Amino acid sequence: MSNVNGHMKIADIRARWVRSQLLRYGLLSIALAAPLALLGAIPAVIGGVLALTAQLWWHQPWRLPEEEVAQYLNQTFPEMEDSATLFLKPATDRNLLEALQVEKITPALENIQLPGKFYKPLRQAALTTLFMILFTVGWQVLNSYVVSHPTGTTNTAAPANRPEKILPGINRVEVTLQPPAYMRRPASTQSAFNITAPDSASVKWTLHTNDQVQELILLFNDSTRLELKPDAAHTTWTATRTLHKSGFYQVSMNGRLSELYQLQLIADQLPVIRITSPKPYTTIEFGQSTKVNVQAAISDDYGVRNAYISLTIASGSGEAVRFKDQELPFDNNFSVALPRYEVSRMLDLSAMGMKPGDELYFHIRVTDTRRQETRSDVYIVTLPDTAQLFSMEGMVTGVAFKPEYFRSQRQIILDAEQLLREKDSIGKEKFNSRSNDLGTDQKLLRLRYGKFLGEESASNVGDPRVAAEEGHDDHDHDHHGKEEHGAADPKDFGNAAKVLDEFTDKHDNAEDATFFDPEVKKQLRATLTEMWKSELQLRLYKPQEALLFAYKALRLLKDLQQQSRVYVAKTGVKTTPLKPEKRLTGEQDKIQPRQQKETITYQDQLLAVRQALAVLDAMKPGDTSVNTAVLRDAQQALATQAAAMPAVYLPVLEAMHHIQIRKGTEKDIRTAQQGLQKILKAPPLQPAPAPAPVSPSLPQHYFHNLKTGTP
Repeated sequence: MSNVNGHMKIADIRARWVRSQLLRYGLLSIALAAPLALLGAIPAVIGGVLALTAQLWWHQPWRLPEEEVAQYLNQTFPEMEDSATLFLKPATDRNLLEALQVEKITPALENIQLPGKFYKPLRQAALTTLFMILFTVGWQVLNSYVVSHPTGTTNTAAPANRPEKILPGINRVEVTLQPPAYMRRPASTQSAFNITAPDSASVKWTLHTNDQVQELILLFNDSTRLELKPDAAHTTWTATRTLHKSGFYQVSMNGRLSELYQLQLIADQLPVIRITSPKPYTTIEFGQSTKVNVQAAISDDYGVRNAYISLTIASGSGEAVRFKDQELPFDNNFSVALPRYEVSRMLDLSAMGMKPGDELYFHIRVTDTRRQETRSDVYIVTLPDTAQLFSMEGMVTGVAFKPEYFRSQRQIILDAEQLLREKDSIGKEKFNSRSNDLGTDQKLLRLRYGKFLGEESASNVGDPRVAAEEGHDDHDHDHHGKEEHGAADPKDFGNAAKVLDEFTDKHDNAEDATFFDPEVKKQLRATLTEMWKSELQLRLYKPQEALLFAYKALRLLKDLQQQSRVYVAKTGVKTTPLKPEKRLTGEQDKIQPRQQKETITYQDQLLAVRQALAVLDAMKPGDTSVNTAVLRDAQQALATQAAAMPAVYLPVLEAMHHIQIRKGTEKDIRTAQQGLQKILKAPPLQPAPAPAPVSPSLPQHYFHNLKTGTP
């Protein structure tokens, strides 16, 4: 009977384990679906179902064996005495000791209470789900608040839902906005005076009045007066104007002025060019393809009209340099004027007549539908002149940088080309042998240049017979120092420096072994890398592939030789002769301080704004004692800002106007203060003389004591 109760207890614990796992996976799926609810109910449901299905398919908690539950009981509860698995064994299969053990631990099993950490994964999943739900709800609330309360900045369009005040007598207004023809946009109509339209748009105002009106005039901030033309009944007035600048305007009806209305124009942006291929500076090495694929992404807000590649080929050198210009179109169809294109053009330098030593300069020109043009940066493609690399010109008058090494690299290239020409006339065995010998020569040259970077060199580097031996140890560390220094001196016993000198290498640090500057070291390392690659191809009996790296190594060496030439000035430099008798005397009597000849006066351009802020701070609504002169000067500064950004500063200008006519409220004062603070900037630092030291400084004490000889 105890066996049945024990087995049922283990089965009950397994069922609780499975239920907690299923609930945990369900909570994690809800946590994943909560953020997706911001996109809609359907994405949240689909995401939650997929997450739950994936977890159940991967873990399959219903397949939990009872043996694993028994093992968990053995590890968690010492009173089980590692015998919980005996309850899963049929009673008929137990021996006497197992039956006695089952009887012993049955009471302990029946009184077992699962610990709190058994449900720890479930609690963690619940906390994660709660956090994701709170995060989603908070995000939704914040987003709703931002949408309903947009913040105004200097680049915002217009104050959201700002009600317009229309003059009494105007029944209705219709404003028709016709974008320029190149935009290919339809006209739109609005029933508000505040206008936000594309640049150069044509605007037609149609005003309907209740009664007959004598005159209706639109007054713009640039002093333009636009008179509206009436119909026969003098109740419908129309006018048309093309807008080219942002600003504001007012409606004048029989001499009565309305509030200020904004004119916000959206500028047409220039085309954008992003070249993805090739690199800004490209060098086509010997043996590489002379075809260059130019790829770019061009875009414009209203459409691209055309795009070209402007090419300039530079040939020759010195005074004999020649330039050839040409322009190539792209293969794209620009007639539809899409806002974005992916363009490409393959440039065949050989077909364009370029020879070694020539350079190609190109840039992309893009024109949008408004005929605005943008040019990209200039990209350079160079074809190195391999013949020029073999020239010795310039190595006689200048200080040559190891010219014999340059001749060695040239000789390797000449021998490799000669070997390729004789490939068909000599046997394969002789071809491989000569290629391997060239690899040995390349190794010797590489080792010579390795010494400039502090690298270990082969013994007897000048003897090719010794240096070319494969497997030769470049440095014998076992006998280092013994052959040079002879027997040890007894007086040096215990000298740590001598011991370190005997058993350590102090010449294998490539960074500290030379006195070259970092740029020369960098180019030397690049040269050694190309020599390594050339030697590898020669060892593999591939001299054709080795020529590519050998030519590049020669070009890098030639650049080093040109960089190391001494600069000699063409004109003499006359310097003031030094007077040895006055050196190190500390005489400063002849040194006069620099006098300030002219006084720089600083004029605060925003002084009126600062004074207006002080006046507004002390003002109360309905106050009649207002300094209107100060506020009038500040209003001029506000008018300038409102002409550039009417959406931001028009309410401020209106508030300032109300304050001046003694109709300002507390809200108007606060609005005016906020607007003035936006245009306020910190004054620049004014030049001022340095304060004189109160007491003599330490250098002055030093020079005085040195002069007088006092301690």
